[in-house]
Amino acid sequence: MSKVVESLVCVQVTAFLPAYRKHHSTETAVLKIVLDILQTANNGKVTLLGLLDMSAAFDTVDHDILLDRLNKSFGISGTVLSWVESFVTGGTQAVHVGEDQSTTSAVVGGVPQGRVLGLLLFLLYTADVLKIIQQNGLSGQSYADDTSIYLHTDASQCTVQIKYIMVGIDDINKWITSNSLKLNTDKTQFIWPGTAAQLTKINTRTIT
Repeated sequence: MSKVVESLVCVQVTAFLPAYRKHHSTETAVLKIVLDILQTANNGKVTLLGLLDMSAAFDTVDHDILLDRLNKSFGISGTVLSWVESFVTGGTQAVHVGEDQSTTSAVVGGVPQGRVLGLLLFLLYTADVLKIIQQNGLSGQSYADDTSIYLHTDASQCTVQIKYIMVGIDDINKWITSNSLKLNTDKTQFIWPGTAAQLTKINTRTIT
């Protein structure tokens, strides 16, 4: 029954959000990036692509920040906001090993991972990441805790253009840190997609 209620709430909330894009998934995001890269290569340029990942992102969502953002940024208030608050707060957790169990402790942050409403709440919580990317004049795609940030340039200008991506990532990292999240540097990667002829023009020794 809880999953049925959760699904109904998710349907009503997404209907209330005019900017929420239905029928978009990780596959949609990947296809958009691949299409941009192929079109750029056909135009004789390369793509500077940064792949960002957050550490245990769903588990570290700050409940107070989430509820405040739902209210001020998306206009969710009243009974709906109170219901969301009851959904994400008041939980407890314990660890079972065989017949032993740890003491029960309160869950002070996070949203349920693997649940429809949990994903929606996380997407709304991190919606500002795409705004930061756009403010830096870059392109980006984001789905859950995976974010791609990229720009297109002539191969000879990569060492100059990479600075713009680094500034964008630095701004994203500041936002992530101030919102109780953490950028996973071990899983963050940079690649330069393009044709073989274009990539030979890149002096990778000057790109760090």
